[in-house]
Amino acid sequence: MFDLLSQAEAKEINLRDYQSDAIEGLRNCIRQGKRKTVLCAGTGAGKTVMASHLLHEADRKGSYSLILVDRVALVNQTSATLDEYGIRHGILQGINPRYDPYQNVQVCSIQTLARRMLPRSPSLIVYDECHAQYRSTLEYIAKQSQAVVVGLTATPFTKGMGQHWDDVVNVIPTRKLIEGGHLIEPTIYVARSPDDSQLGRNSYGEFSDSSASAAGIEIVGDVVSEWIAKTGEHFGGPVKTIVFSPTVEHGREMCAAFKAAGYNFQQVSYLDHDDDERAAKIAEFRKPDSEIHGLISCGVLTKGFDVPDVGCGISCKPYRKSLSSHMQEIGRVMRSHKESGKDKALWLCHSGNVERFSLDTYDVWENGCGPLDAAEKRDSKARERNSEEREKVVCPECSGALRGSTCTACGWEKPARSGVHAVDGEMHEFHLGSSGMQPRAGLRAACLSDPRKVWEGALAFTSERSAKGEQHARRWAYGIFSGIYPGQKLPRGWFDSPIRSTVDPAAYALAEREVKRFRKGSKRGAA
Repeated sequence: MFDLLSQAEAKEINLRDYQSDAIEGLRNCIRQGKRKTVLCAGTGAGKTVMASHLLHEADRKGSYSLILVDRVALVNQTSATLDEYGIRHGILQGINPRYDPYQNVQVCSIQTLARRMLPRSPSLIVYDECHAQYRSTLEYIAKQSQAVVVGLTATPFTKGMGQHWDDVVNVIPTRKLIEGGHLIEPTIYVARSPDDSQLGRNSYGEFSDSSASAAGIEIVGDVVSEWIAKTGEHFGGPVKTIVFSPTVEHGREMCAAFKAAGYNFQQVSYLDHDDDERAAKIAEFRKPDSEIHGLISCGVLTKGFDVPDVGCGISCKPYRKSLSSHMQEIGRVMRSHKESGKDKALWLCHSGNVERFSLDTYDVWENGCGPLDAAEKRDSKARERNSEEREKVVCPECSGALRGSTCTACGWEKPARSGVHAVDGEMHEFHLGSSGMQPRAGLRAACLSDPRKVWEGALAFTSERSAKGEQHARRWAYGIFSGIYPGQKLPRGWFDSPIRSTVDPAAYALAEREVKRFRKGSKRGAA
């Protein structure tokens, strides 16, 4: 049946310019002998389309190719996409009726792949959501020494990725996708959430799910009332919604609270024993006229799950370190969907994650993930939530999220204050003399008039070269900065600011010259 329908109705794969450039970037890595490359692209950039192109080209040449996914829902979603493009394939996942291991293209559940043999060695492996590093999958990839491996992710922030991948190709920043109409920047509200003191920590330094659940259940009523109010204000009534919940127990409480208010919310979780029941819920939710107002997800819809006409997301699962989890979740509501008339998206934060991760999120949206060795550090740093951080990212008028000095919800602008310098979404105290910070006599670089650029350039330089970790890189950068601006203190907030992937080239070069100058002077002194 598939062959009869797919050949007649198959869609042509038409790559956008930036997607073609990304594919060429992958080819350049292969030419340089780099076998394993991460293709980093945010939600809406078309990772699946680019993967389909790669699989189609490999199939056309008769090569054996695998695309690896880690959820049953993603197996079905990926298979459906390949069907749309007329790419014949088998499915390696449990007892699947489309099991056909001799097809050139195989959609593989990584759990099933770890337990079964395939008849051929692959020439191409596409690893979807590769930031979810499973030991069995990494071991399998390591054994396929002749295969080209392409990892797909929007968030390559997992510690250790640099050990398993040779390079990264950054496709396009999220901000450009928003400006191009491919994505919708959500209107974000910071609503009531549990205090951090109520949240315990697990062995990884993250907030424990049990404590998040207990604290979250106390504010379930606020979650429901906030959703009713905000969807009414922005959409005129209920819209398709995804809720991210810390535990199954919390999800049950949420379902009951929405039901009491007259709305149909259904839970899907990693504890579901009936795959068919879960698939039926998801299939119903995908319908344009779905009877389900919302899905409450406990650990199953964070990565790669796409229902483009979802208009609202609710965050109830707090993270202390995992920027990638926060960004993966918020990405579920950002897709544009012309067919349904969707032109806006809403994000309601009841977890505190916006306060913890907003500055990092906007940095990645603006500049991309950057080099892999720097990107993988973003999930290792614990973020604190306090009144100072809240002032940077939360509008005092409507509790919307601030981007820079402007509220993305109501348009309120943070007033300028004497002695305060606004830079890239942060308000920093800036101690200025009559003519600002004075560089060391004899320096002539144009970037010296903007000390912030000089600091960012120094921090980018040291973070790429320090073998002793991020804090060492920051102290080293401070030393460079102090040498350029003798006697000047680093303005408050700069030391811990995000490490940027794109900086002023002149500032970067200045930092490099300063290090050479220091080392040269040290050698003279030793002589």
